[in-house]
Amino acid sequence: MRYLIVSDLHGNWPALEAILKEARGYDQVLFLGDAVGYYPDVNRVLDWLRSVNAKGVLGNHDIWLLDIESMQVDGPVLEILAWQAERLTPENREYLSQLPWTTEVEGALLVHGSPLDPMAYLEELEQAREVFERVSHRWIFHGHTHLAGSYLYLANPKATSPMLRYQRYAQGGELIVAPRVRAIVNPGSTGQPRDGVVGAAYAIWNPTEDTVEFFRVKYNLEQVLARLHHERFPMWLYERLVLGK
Repeated sequence: MRYLIVSDLHGNWPALEAILKEARGYDQVLFLGDAVGYYPDVNRVLDWLRSVNAKGVLGNHDIWLLDIESMQVDGPVLEILAWQAERLTPENREYLSQLPWTTEVEGALLVHGSPLDPMAYLEELEQAREVFERVSHRWIFHGHTHLAGSYLYLANPKATSPMLRYQRYAQGGELIVAPRVRAIVNPGSTGQPRDGVVGAAYAIWNPTEDTVEFFRVKYNLEQVLARLHHERFPMWLYERLVLGK
């Protein structure tokens, strides 16, 4: 099996559409949370996730949207979620409400943030070290930071401490994991990258070969700009896409 992995789609349909035109040779879709938030086309994004029977998890924006009626809506992020909640179809609301915080695929753990806290950002070496020491899965896939990269961990009995390193994959590339190495992998954000590289991020995981391929797809940002203008969304959402951060 080969898996297409997407995360942090955030209602950006042109970005997801660009991935679907490029990605080839995968058997199933894995979704690491945050289908909603920021950009207007949440129903198109969720329609697609449902149509391909994506195996996924809840993100923080997803749960905020589901609970928006009980929250004090203050600031553009929650205002956008309230706008989206009013327009979400019953089928897509049901899909979101059924997503778990974590799930497993072929022994790999899927989570939006950290396995120790699905709402927390996993972005430091010491955080990764704690995860490896407290969670037994060899493969962990997460999103939330919008940064494509991987933490690799090797417990060496002959060394005073385990090997731990981080590798960025903002420009794409291939990760090959040796047999005794464990990995925490973030495919990057499809809808709003924050690692300084423009485009929609995704990854292809091949558990048989112990590889993850990282990709970044360019697409027409003017399509997003037109949607933002039409729905009167804030223009900083477009500026983030232009800068990739």
